[in-house]
Amino acid sequence: MQQLRSEKVHLLYENLWQPVVLSVVVAGLLVITLWPVVPAATLLGWLGALSLVSLLRLGLAHCYARLPKEQRQHPRWLWRFAIGTLVVGCVWGAGSFLLFTPDHYGQLAALCIVFSGIIAGGVTTLSTIWWVAACFSVPIILPLLAQFFWMGTTLSMLLGTILTLFLGLVLLTSRRLNRIIHANIYLRVSMAAREVLLRESENRYRSIFQHSPLGVLHFNRKGRITDCNAKLLDVLGVARAQVIGYNLLNDAANPAVGRAVGKMLRGGTGYYEGTYTLPDASEGTPLRAFFNVVHSDGHQQVGGIAIVEDFTQRKRQEAIIYRQAYYDVLTDLPNRRHFIEGVQALWQQTPPSRGMLMFLDLDRFKLINDTLGHAAGDDLLVQVATRLQGCLRPDDQVARLSGDEFVLLALFDADADESGIEEQAAAYAARVERALGAEYCLEGQRVSVTPSIGYTCLDTRTGDHEEALKQADIAMYRAKTAGRNHVCCYRPAMREAFQQSAARYTSPEAVQGLQSDQPAFTATLACQKALE
Repeated sequence: MQQLRSEKVHLLYENLWQPVVLSVVVAGLLVITLWPVVPAATLLGWLGALSLVSLLRLGLAHCYARLPKEQRQHPRWLWRFAIGTLVVGCVWGAGSFLLFTPDHYGQLAALCIVFSGIIAGGVTTLSTIWWVAACFSVPIILPLLAQFFWMGTTLSMLLGTILTLFLGLVLLTSRRLNRIIHANIYLRVSMAAREVLLRESENRYRSIFQHSPLGVLHFNRKGRITDCNAKLLDVLGVARAQVIGYNLLNDAANPAVGRAVGKMLRGGTGYYEGTYTLPDASEGTPLRAFFNVVHSDGHQQVGGIAIVEDFTQRKRQEAIIYRQAYYDVLTDLPNRRHFIEGVQALWQQTPPSRGMLMFLDLDRFKLINDTLGHAAGDDLLVQVATRLQGCLRPDDQVARLSGDEFVLLALFDADADESGIEEQAAAYAARVERALGAEYCLEGQRVSVTPSIGYTCLDTRTGDHEEALKQADIAMYRAKTAGRNHVCCYRPAMREAFQQSAARYTSPEAVQGLQSDQPAFTATLACQKALE
């Protein structure tokens, strides 16, 4: 309402100049017309008063025009205008007494015509606020009506009646004009307010669009990109010219993206995740994109918008986490978890596989740690890992289990007979033994370190991965207890000896001996002794 009232007041001041100047000119002509019948002092005094009031009103309008918009909205400017209008109306009304000449009908007719014209002109410019127009019209015509009715003649009564009807018509017309002007101003203010809100909304969206931490792109119903923000260009690593106009539904475009856009056009939303590459881009970018349809005011599809998230950092972090979870930090070999999952998956694959599973342990590794230091021990493990990788064939796997223990998986021809598999396994183990038996350079010294190797031949058609791991572990410890630098192939008798020794050295009597500070033998060492 305040904005609407402010617009009305502004319209009153804006339209003040011409009516005021014209009314003074008309007053001058009226003075010239009445000069022969009205005393000059009266005419000049009335014209001077009207001119002075008009000048003050013009000065008020000038002051208003120089004010900033915020200060114009104060209510005092409406009251100042209304008071000025009332004063000028009273000055014109005073002319009805001062200039009224009942004996000169020609001049009286001129007076009536001029006053009626002034009232009609004022109504057209002051009806913006209805009561302001009434403050101008009523003081002008009431003294003239009183004069006519006071004369009491038939003609004067008729003229008074006509002027009364004219006043009523003027006020009614002023009210109608006020409603029309009010509706027009209300519509203009409403449209201006909506435009401001629309611009604010557009500015907010453009700000979000340009400074979003995610890539954003617009495309039309045919899948052609019409706009994108700077973040999208940064994500894809391309120039703007390579993106604008690119058709996401083109046959040469990424088919997965095309399916996501097509799903969006049919159902309203779409999703894509993968490594996306534009035709002229140097490399692809891991990303995911959320597609949403855009509708017009008539609920017609006009295109869509895509929110694009860069997965590069996330993929890098996932790779780091995966590396930490599945690979040994020191040797960069797969760890126990990675290797066991791979062996387990081998039993679930078809066709079945045959090969060997090898466990190996370094002899005198603790001695090297104690004499040369842990840094030398770590260096030895890295060199062992490098040599083991050099022994691998394309489909073989090697991993570090823990400490100085390593495990290796090699697959052979599944069609070979059992004796052929054993020969290939023995030859492979001998090759690994030779590779690891060569001297190492640790802390500037040449050091000889030998491995103890145990292996088992596997066939995924029988048993399971846990059984194969147990067999290779038993064979390695059999090689360890047989003396350094030995290679042992698993035989069923090894398991029987292992179980008998475990039963003997884990009996209640043996446990009681350990609790009474007798020599500390672990279950593993007990089994090793039994195997010896």
